[in-house]
Amino acid sequence: MSFTPEKLQQIKESTETYKHEIETLNTLIYKESDDTRLDMLYNLRALSTIEHCSRIGLFGSDETPESEAEAISREVSRYFPHKDDAELFDDLAILEDEVRNRYFDDPDGSKKTLLDALKITL
Repeated sequence: MSFTPEKLQQIKESTETYKHEIETLNTLIYKESDDTRLDMLYNLRALSTIEHCSRIGLFGSDETPESEAEAISREVSRYFPHKDDAELFDDLAILEDEVRNRYFDDPDGSKKTLLDALKITL
């Protein structure tokens, strides 16, 4: 599958942002010892995944063909080859339904709330 130059640029830019956020959060997660803050960091990582997948077209459309999703994933891997998909999607899987729904409904607001509570920026 081929993408338009605009779509390729969108995937590249989103992936570069996502990579930075995930690497920053992983560093913070590995250094954190407080369980409450650790939970918030994992939730931020889940929110970063939600935002990225929404920006590149993997979330938000119930009808994304599997072949297109696979092609998008391959393109993402060009810019973030060492990401751990299983770990990142596990972050989403363990969220309680109410939290997951809130994150999908308002990822920006939820992310800002967590960033403010943790007193960090990405």
